[in-house]
Amino acid sequence: MFEQILEGDLSARRYLVAALENFMRVLGVLLLLAGLMRAMVSDPQDAFLALSMQRRVLLIFFTIFNFTAAVGLWNKMPWGIVVWLITVGADFFSQVFFSGTFGISPLTLIFHLIMIIIYVTLTMLIRRTRLR
Repeated sequence: MFEQILEGDLSARRYLVAALENFMRVLGVLLLLAGLMRAMVSDPQDAFLALSMQRRVLLIFFTIFNFTAAVGLWNKMPWGIVVWLITVGADFFSQVFFSGTFGISPLTLIFHLIMIIIYVTLTMLIRRTRLR
């Protein structure tokens, strides 16, 4: 299959496009679950108000952006990828540069990196089949 992709075979291109669409749908579901997990608090009245202002803003930001990216990715819209990349960038930025305030989760950062690598690989392979 990989040789067909490198040769620019049309059936390989269809396979790659289907793989990218399935990847976007799976990522959309994962972002929906991440948004739900961020939005859940044990006692909504006390737990949310007990958070610092910075954490509340970040919680609301990621909840909204995760849901928005999930809808865009599920519907295979180009803006879904853009919102997802903005969310990943903001998450990376907040964890790396403000780790004292928000904490750092190496597992989350590795997950983001793996998902970006998969996306870039699929899009580059699709582009490579288009050029030949």
